[in-house]
Formats: sequence, structure tokens, C-alpha cells
Amino acid sequence: MTTIKHPQKIFLAALALGWSVDWLFYGKQVGASLLLFALAVLAALWRIGRSEAIRPARRNLWLVAPLLFFAGMGMVRANGFLTTMNVLAVLAILSYLAFFYAAGRVERLGMAGALTLPVRVGAHSMAITAPLVATSVDVKTVQAHGRRSLFPILRGGLLALPVLFVFTLLLASADLVFADYVEEALNLAFLPDLFETIWRGILIVLAAWALAGGLAYAVRRRDEDDESVLEAGLARLARTLPVGFIETVTILGLVDLLFLAFTAVQFAYLFGGRTYAALENYSYASYARRGFFELVVVAVLSLSLSLSLNWIARRESKRQIKWFNLLSSLMIGFVGVMLASAWQRMRLYEAAFGYTELRLTVYVFMAWLAVLLGWFVLTLWTRPYRFTIGFILAAMGFLATLNLINPDAFIAQQNLARYQRTNDLDAAYLTRLSDDAVPQLALALNAARGDEQLVPVPACAGYWRDSEWIYEYEDCQATPHQILWDEMDGRYQSMTDNPGWRRWQSFHLSRQRAYGALRLEIFRNP
Repeated sequence: MTTIKHPQKIFLAALALGWSVDWLFYGKQVGASLLLFALAVLAALWRIGRSEAIRPARRNLWLVAPLLFFAGMGMVRANGFLTTMNVLAVLAILSYLAFFYAAGRVERLGMAGALTLPVRVGAHSMAITAPLVATSVDVKTVQAHGRRSLFPILRGGLLALPVLFVFTLLLASADLVFADYVEEALNLAFLPDLFETIWRGILIVLAAWALAGGLAYAVRRRDEDDESVLEAGLARLARTLPVGFIETVTILGLVDLLFLAFTAVQFAYLFGGRTYAALENYSYASYARRGFFELVVVAVLSLSLSLSLNWIARRESKRQIKWFNLLSSLMIGFVGVMLASAWQRMRLYEAAFGYTELRLTVYVFMAWLAVLLGWFVLTLWTRPYRFTIGFILAAMGFLATLNLINPDAFIAQQNLARYQRTNDLDAAYLTRLSDDAVPQLALALNAARGDEQLVPVPACAGYWRDSEWIYEYEDCQATPHQILWDEMDGRYQSMTDNPGWRRWQSFHLSRQRAYGALRLEIFRNP
């Protein structure tokens, strides 16, 4: 690694960024603050790079685009899961930018390196700051000044305590207003605010410490083949594991046979339709509406198995490589059929019970997993080392797709359309959706007007007895219209009484739209 020419500039930039963390995020909802923080870090990194005469590696600057996209989505989507994932994505991409700012290629990462890189950069960032401080600060001079100045000040303060005590008593007796201030001070009413100030100061210092290390690491790392200890250890382990070609072919062959049998069942029954619904002990509905989560897990484990065998299996000739690739591709083909089966089961389940956030997330995950499986087969036969960059892009694509779909609004829209077809609406679930869904909830409120059926209200506990749901409390059922109205009225009152979301740091398009829709609906139906 290269040496830092201007460590003071890094410290100043890190302190400014640490203060911005407190200013933008402490006690505030995520909104425009996430995008502003990402832009501030980019500006600091570019400025420090210029002062250190370090040019960014242009081949890696494409990372800025997804960084700004996910940061911008922080003020567009209010869904809690998406907000968390967007924040984590911003932090992860910032770590990638720090690692690849001056050198290296993202596409050359291995799977172990790609998964552990944020932790690696974070550890380096925390560790680099201390020696950077040691090289930029004359510790001996600081200690000498402390002995000459700090200790006398402390001794003077101790000697002044009795004098201050006497004078305070006399002045408090002379002035009632001053006495009130003294009494308030002696009651230690200021301690909560003092403790919070100290805590926020600690957070600023910790954030500045990590950011200083991250900025220094970004401009110091110049090794093109900077392999981590974990990656080196895994490479040595792969060379020593006794897994030869015959063992590998046996594993893949047996798994392929099992998957072939399962695939035959899918084509004979699930994909065959209701003409096969007479299989013994099963109805088509009960058969189809289960197992999708298990099939998704099998698909993920199958891909992991192929990657692991590709990593550890010894292949000593082109013929062995071709057999391995063939059996692995065959397994991935069967996994593709399983994903189609899982998709079909999920579609039937959703048709019966409606959309939820988990079901929609699984839909999107399956779609991107199918893309990743295709990429695996392609790279397996051409350039295996390119798989990791496809994995990174697929992970970004999965999260970007969820952001673009706007899950809560989509779920509310689809369940409203289903309600208009079937007169079945899970109003209690709709009340748990975020502000993204409020415009659709307003439509559902109007659609449910006049519907007199009673459905369970949110947060009503109960239990099954004699095939009947028994509620523990009275008034645990209401009409869909009443449930939605109570939720929207409560949400409006909460946003009105707690205006913290109006702070400019928390500016959020979805919350602004939600408040406008709620206000219009409340005034329209007082």
C-alpha cells in the first residue's frame, strides 16, 4: 500500500462526514438523508483522491450508478424491508468502491471475496485509522503539553471547589432567580440531555474513525491481486481436499437421478393440470399449494452444490471437464423445472389467498435465481471466473426490481382487484402495509363501502376450538370498510401529531403522497 501524503485532510473530511451522520440520521427517519450521505462520501473520496494524486479506476466507476439508485430509493420507498435493504446495499457498494477505487477489477472477484468484502473493508477501515493517527500526530509533544498545562488546570479546579461553594451559597441567598437556577442545576435535570450529547459525540467519533480508515484504505490500496487471507486459505483447502473426478461424478449423477424422478412427477401431475387431480389421497389444490418454499431452497442448495464441486473437484483432462460440465448443466436444467413448479404453485396459492410481501418477494427472487442459473451454465462452459460478477449483478437486479415494483402498492392493487372478483379481502393485512400503499388503500376504502361482511380486525388474539376460531376479546370483527377507515384515520392522526417526518433530512416522496391522500380522504369523509 502507498503512504498517505495529507492525513490531516482525511481527518477533516472524516470528521465532517461523522458529523453529517449525526445531522442526517440521528433521531430521523430515512429519506433524502441517505442520498445526501452517499453524495457526501463520493465527494470526499474524489477530493481526497485528488489531493493524494490518485486517479480512480474508470473500469470500476459503474458502481456509482447502483449506489445512487439505491440511495435515491431511500426517499422513494417507505416499505421497511426495502428501506433496510437499500441502506445495506448503499453500505455494501461504498465498501466495494473503497476497495476498487484505485486498483483492481470487480469482475475478477471470487465468490468468497465478493461475500466477505464489506466485512474486510470494514475491518481494514477500523484498523488503519490508529496508525494513521500515530504518523500524523506527535504523541510525545501532546503528552508534554498535557503534563505542562492539563495537570495544573486540574489542580486549580480542585482548589477552587470550596471557594466556588461558598460564593454560590452567598449569591443564591442574594438573588431568588439565581437560586432557582442553582437548585435546577443541583437537581441534575440537565443530565439526560448531557448523556444524550455525550452519546451522540461518541457516535460521531466512531463514524469519523471508520470513515477516515475507509478513505485512507481507498487511496492506499494499489495491489491488483490483493487476495484476502480467507480466499488464500480456501484455495489451499481446495487443493488438499480428497475429492476426485469419480466422487464428483457419483454425487452429480445420483442427484441428477433424484431430480429426474421429481421432474417426472411434476410433468405427470402439476403441469398436467386437473386431469391428474385424482391421484390417491391428494386433491389438486392441496397438492399444488404447498412446497414452493422448499423447492426454492432446493434450487439455492443445488446451485451452491455445483459451485462447491466446481471449486474442489479435481479434473485432469478435457474429457473430465466436459463430463463435469454436462452433469452440472443437467442438474441445473432439472432445477429450472423445479423453479417452474415452484412458480406454478405460488401462482395457485396467490390466486387462492392473495398477495403478501413474502410471496411477492419469492416471485422476484425466483425470477432472478433463474437468470443466475442460466448465467452459471453459460460461464461454466466458457469462463467460470466470470460467475461472481453475474452473482453481484443479479443481487443488485433483485433489489432494484423490488424497488421498481413498489411491493406494498402492488400488493394492495392486486388484492383490491382480487376483491372485486371474489368479494374476499384481507383488510387486516392491508393495514400493515407501509405508506407506499396509502393511495391504493384509499381506493380499497371506497370499493369496500357497503360491504357488510364481518372479518377479523388487526391485533385481535384468539385460538382454534372445535374447528372454530374463538376470539379472546369482544368487538374483534368489523367490516372491511371500517377496518380500512380506522387504519387511515389513525395513520393520518399519527402523521399530524408527530411531524418528525417533515424534516428536510427525512424528506420522502411516498410519505408526502400518503399524507396528501390521507388528508383528502379524511376531509372527504369526516
